Amino acid sequence: MIQLEKGRQSCYHDKRAQDVQLSEITSNSENATVIRKLRTNDLKEKQLIIKDDDRFELNDYISINQDDDLGWLGYFIGKSETLQKLTLCCWPDRKERVDAAAFAEGIYCNQPIQRLEFYSSAAFQNVISCRNNGNLTDLSLCCNIGGEDARSLALALGGMSLKLFHLEHNSLDSDSFDTIIKALISQKQLERLHVMFNAIDRRGCETLSDLLVSWRPQNLRELVLGHNHINDEGLRCLIPGISECCNLRWLGLTGNEFVTSAGLRSLFEEAAIRNLNGLSLGHILNITEGLDHLVWGLPNFQALQYLELEDADIDDTELQTLSTGIATYLSSDLRELDLSDNPLITAGGLRSLSTLLQSESCCLEVLRLHNMDITDEKASALADALVGNTSLEKLVINEPTSSGWSAFSRLLCDTSSISNTHCSNHTLTQIHCYGYGEEVPSSVERYLEMNKYQEHVATTKILMHHPVFNMETFFQWKLKFLPVLMAWFHEAMSVLILEEVTDGEGYRIPFGYLVGEFLSECDTSKLESVDHVSQACDVLLTRKLSSVYQFVRAMPLLVVDGYCSQDLTRGSRKRKRILQQSRKMSNGRKRSCSF
Repeated sequence: MIQLEKGRQSCYHDKRAQDVQLSEITSNSENATVIRKLRTNDLKEKQLIIKDDDRFELNDYISINQDDDLGWLGYFIGKSETLQKLTLCCWPDRKERVDAAAFAEGIYCNQPIQRLEFYSSAAFQNVISCRNNGNLTDLSLCCNIGGEDARSLALALGGMSLKLFHLEHNSLDSDSFDTIIKALISQKQLERLHVMFNAIDRRGCETLSDLLVSWRPQNLRELVLGHNHINDEGLRCLIPGISECCNLRWLGLTGNEFVTSAGLRSLFEEAAIRNLNGLSLGHILNITEGLDHLVWGLPNFQALQYLELEDADIDDTELQTLSTGIATYLSSDLRELDLSDNPLITAGGLRSLSTLLQSESCCLEVLRLHNMDITDEKASALADALVGNTSLEKLVINEPTSSGWSAFSRLLCDTSSISNTHCSNHTLTQIHCYGYGEEVPSSVERYLEMNKYQEHVATTKILMHHPVFNMETFFQWKLKFLPVLMAWFHEAMSVLILEEVTDGEGYRIPFGYLVGEFLSECDTSKLESVDHVSQACDVLLTRKLSSVYQFVRAMPLLVVDGYCSQDLTRGSRKRKRILQQSRKMSNGRKRSCSF
């Protein structure tokens, strides 16, 4: 581990910082560009990744090699005033230890850093012991941690005030895990604790539960223990600790394949889970045995918004049971449901989701069904299940075929009639295709984009697809309908001209641009204007005149029919009165003759 003599290297770089040429201290132009951003406090997302390969990253990164001056890199990291997140995927393996020491010193000197991520054991060993300022809130360790490293980490935790502590793929033995977990008792502000892929068994569960019981964390919101070796006994050991987390909102148990229905039942009986917002039970192969227990326990959840059941061997029958249970107990609460990687679900199972999706109280906003082999039949069944749904905004699936996309297109805009277009789905705004392949077809993407503006989307879809309005269907309202018709066209014109949307490049454009663009694609010969908004307005005026003409042309017939009907009614009433008077006179004469 490098021992720092703080300040010695910094003085050297301070004197030369104004004159240094970035091209002389970096191995390539990309690294020079990132250091220039460090220098000017212009990093994207205020993040920096240090690694030793050239694989592309969305955020700013430096790929270090032997031609990079690590001392200068560390200096500019230390001087950055905006760098908030630093990810270390490697550590220099060189003979020049002074260079590496200067690099570590720069990291040590930077105060704004709030989030540290380690994917390198060497980086962790050289930084964790000296990185100890009060601004660090998130610490993620995704590298091997040995016994000595665990003790160093436990010592460093004593001087931190973390909100997130993340351990993943650390190859921790039981003693090392105990050492780290017990040191967390000083983290009173901790909100999220993640321990994943670390083979935690019953002993680890007991240690963690004992910590939670003695700690009684008031701020812990999230406990994720995914992909460990937790079994029923370990889960039961955790329950006393979980019950002390009075503000726990998220519990993740994904990937603990040794948990059975008995362990799940014990969990669902625990009162502490009633306030959970999120529950992850994916990759638990025995979930099918415990699905009845899950449905049985659903009434105990008072605020569950996220439920993950990925890769749980759920079939059609079990999905129908689950859908009914959620519709009965959680319909007004659940916001996201993940059923991905359940290949036993067929079109019939997806169609049974209608029980939930078509419920009047359904509030589901995200449905994940990736790795489900969405065939044409499944796509059609899913689209049918979504008919009438007014809550779902995002759907994640595998890419369907062109026929499957047609089913979603009809869902979003059924052009068979004006009424069906008006009643189409105007809520779904995102369909994400999981994995590789073509993007969402432009015909479907257009409707998804339009659905982001729900207040006017029905009007817009009608204008796009119905060039002629059949006024006969509205004659039942007779003359009362004309003011309604004019008001509708007036509102539609205001929408096209005044309302604005955001296009794919982030620019604000009139809503009528989308309509005009679609109309010009369909038939450019009938539209003389080059401007899409003008095109849309011209079409709207044409349809307005046509509709009014149809209505006015039929109106005299309506008036005549109405007058004739009234005349016949008056004549019928008059004849009735004459007959009544004749009967009275006849009856009077008969009575006088009898006397």
